[in-house]
Amino acid sequence: MGCLALAVAGCNNEKKDVAKEPAETATVTPAANVELPYKLDKPYKGWQMGSTENVVAAMGSLKAFVDKDFAGLAASLADSIDIMVDGYQQKLSKDSAVKMFSNMRGQYNDLTITMYDYESVISADKKTEWVTLWYKQAWKDAKGKADSLNIIDDCKMEKGKLAVLDEKIQHFQAKK
Repeated sequence: MGCLALAVAGCNNEKKDVAKEPAETATVTPAANVELPYKLDKPYKGWQMGSTENVVAAMGSLKAFVDKDFAGLAASLADSIDIMVDGYQQKLSKDSAVKMFSNMRGQYNDLTITMYDYESVISADKKTEWVTLWYKQAWKDAKGKADSLNIIDDCKMEKGKLAVLDEKIQHFQAKK
């Protein structure tokens, strides 16, 4: 029984070593190998796994918003930020963005986030990095009515700062 455990542990260690090989050696460029139903507007960027640091920075921006930490939010933003959220699109200075987020945050009581998943990708030329966050946002309004949304935030990160926020939302169906 002990030998079997050692043999299994030995197999697991071999698999772990294989998994530690750099992922960048296996770059996939599907556009070059298959005919796509739609032509890409711009060339495929050869996306690879991005940095964990940018995931922390993107989530930190969201957490600062939830916690009403507007100094922390300002520190997480680039000097200007392109914002695209539910019918609104604008390029704002950092100060204007913080003011907008502060006003927006005032509409929510008991705001909570349930993070579903995230992904960070970087282009093969290392010039473009995005973090995507999938989460549920729940809150109560000023009258105490609860509501929630599923949200996907695509965050373009530049030098560890949030430079583009492209947010998509899904409303839940009203209960009958």
